[in-house]
Amino acid sequence: MQLRCTYCQTMFAISREDMLAALEHMEESKQIYYDAHCPKCRRANRVERVRMERFFPDWKKAIKTMAKESAQVETASEAPTASAGSAKAAAAPETDTKPVKIPAGMKKK
Repeated sequence: MQLRCTYCQTMFAISREDMLAALEHMEESKQIYYDAHCPKCRRANRVERVRMERFFPDWKKAIKTMAKESAQVETASEAPTASAGSAKAAAAPETDTKPVKIPAGMKKK
């Protein structure tokens, strides 16, 4: 979504992920406006919720699908890491570490 800063007239964009996060936050907080910060002057620009919903009409479905995908990724990543971590610990041999000798010219005075 393209916006123009009301203070410095710079054009900037809000990504779909940012819009989704903003819409979710506004829904939870019962807000009507979102403050989009200009990348040039760093001032907050007011964006109406209705306008954001017009650009992203199916945002509630997108939140649900994103939550399902993240839950699937978490369950898939937890199972292999637990077994792989124990296998790596068992397979890693212990090595002798020898102290490193510092040449005489390199010692601190």
